[in-house]
Amino acid sequence: MNFYYFCIMKNIVRNIAIIVTLLVLCRCANIVTPSGGPKDEKAPVVLNASPANNSTNFTGKTIHLTFDEFVTLNNPSNNVLISPPMNKKPTFRTSGKTLIIKFEEPLKENTTYSISFGDAIKDLHEGNLFTGYNYNFSTGDKIDSLSLKGKVTSASTMSPMEGFVVGLYSNDNDTLTLDSMPYRVKPNYVTMSNKDGSFEFSGLADKEYLLFAFKDNNSNFIYDLPNEEIAFNSDIVRPYFIDYKAIKNAIVNDSIVIDSLSVDSLVIDLNVKKDSIIEPAKPDYPIFELFSFVQEDSIQKIFKKELVEEGLLRFVFRYPAQNVAVTALEELPDTFNIMPVYSPRKDTLLWYCTPSKDSLWISINDDVNISDTTHYSLKPRQSVSRRRRVQEEKTVKKLVVKNNLKSNKLKPEQPLTFIFDEPVTRVNMHDTILFIVDQDTIINDVHFTQADKYGFHYQLDKTFEPETKYQLILPDSVFFGFRGYTHDVIKLSFSVQEESVFGNIFFTATMPDNVPQVIIELTTEQGKVIEKQIIKQTEEIVFLYLDPGKYKLKATLDLDANGEWSPGSFDKKLQPEKIVFYKGTLEVRANWDIDMDEPWVIEN
Repeated sequence: MNFYYFCIMKNIVRNIAIIVTLLVLCRCANIVTPSGGPKDEKAPVVLNASPANNSTNFTGKTIHLTFDEFVTLNNPSNNVLISPPMNKKPTFRTSGKTLIIKFEEPLKENTTYSISFGDAIKDLHEGNLFTGYNYNFSTGDKIDSLSLKGKVTSASTMSPMEGFVVGLYSNDNDTLTLDSMPYRVKPNYVTMSNKDGSFEFSGLADKEYLLFAFKDNNSNFIYDLPNEEIAFNSDIVRPYFIDYKAIKNAIVNDSIVIDSLSVDSLVIDLNVKKDSIIEPAKPDYPIFELFSFVQEDSIQKIFKKELVEEGLLRFVFRYPAQNVAVTALEELPDTFNIMPVYSPRKDTLLWYCTPSKDSLWISINDDVNISDTTHYSLKPRQSVSRRRRVQEEKTVKKLVVKNNLKSNKLKPEQPLTFIFDEPVTRVNMHDTILFIVDQDTIINDVHFTQADKYGFHYQLDKTFEPETKYQLILPDSVFFGFRGYTHDVIKLSFSVQEESVFGNIFFTATMPDNVPQVIIELTTEQGKVIEKQIIKQTEEIVFLYLDPGKYKLKATLDLDANGEWSPGSFDKKLQPEKIVFYKGTLEVRANWDIDMDEPWVIEN
């Protein structure tokens, strides 16, 4: 090999070596995420508090809480609650691992303050919430050490209610009564209900209190909006002492039995391992359960008064209006008739009128809250377009006729029912009506029976058999509404579903003591009512021909016997009517009966 080729080969080998070296260096320079340990799921822990928790003779303006890791704040102005409430909210900031709380107004003398942090603090990296910690201090020489626990539950759904302001009011005001305080002043002590509806007070004085909770929609700690949901304890409450040191000393073999509301306090305040807590055990102190509802204004009012269409006036009231007098203030001609119709709850009154007048003076009066006189036009407003007005004049108003068929099917033992949009006052039966069975039997002796008070429902007086096809043919002008409207030709083809496609439920419901009646409702899992029965004594309940699916049972203790659930009234000291749900879900299958062996004991 001559010298020239030797030099070329030498350069090639050198370049290859350089490239390999660069590739190795690049690989070494790549940053690879190290495989760490298990995810941090521990909440931050307070290592030091200055002044210490439960300190007395507090005279400063700031509190320092130092944690074992860096923390971040989550809207502390709304999530941190201080009792007694302050007019000016403190400022919150972090410095390293320390939370600094600075008060912006002078503190009251000889007063115990309690700070609840809610969901305001979490660790910086994993977002683990710092919850269940209460910081207490006193500006006097002693600290109030009593506690009170409870839970807020929806009275209508029995589900836990989160985010309720729960207040304690003491009778130490010379100008206000205890019952008027929620409307006028902030509570003496305040806390917030958690996701499970539970709440807890600490640092309480040994006094009697009114316990009142509400959904504070405008965040002013005062019940001053009519749509704010409320809950209250009927009796005055008194706080109690929970000896947490004794609880900690009672730990044997790293396990302790305590009620579920104390788990967070044990984990944080007493440094107990969460997996060592066995729950629940019945506590020896009361847990106050509050049932929430929207309090109705007790004053009767007119919500709406209007001409719906020609010959139909509607009056809508806040409450059932049987005692409200709605009368015409002028002499009516013989051709003008009025048929009053109340809604099932009787809070809506419909006036069906034969349209022979252009206007009418009407008085609405209940001798207490309503005294109203109004002149009503009985003619709808004219259409803006002349073409549309001419078209409306050519259109003849018809009686709307519906029925109870579902996909052209009737359930077994179910009558065929016609449903009208106004009361039917005349039925013109004649021989041209046809009832056809399996296409070979023609029967024209057809009869209908009114099935409700006003004439909105009429039933065909026939029985039907499964596996049989039926036809019903009605000519026009068989049914006539109160205002004289009638219908076109009606043709129906239908059959009866087989019993085997349905399921049934049988059970016995026991009446609780001192309750006049109980409303038993069968609902879907989502709460839609399928069927309702009212019992006045212990008896068997039967729900027949149910579509396959999952159902629930709901009982309402109908104390006022009005046939529906009634909310409470704080002003009248009435709790909402109690609702009881049957444990679990009932799964209905086709061609199968659920026959409950044990009676459903409905407890008061």
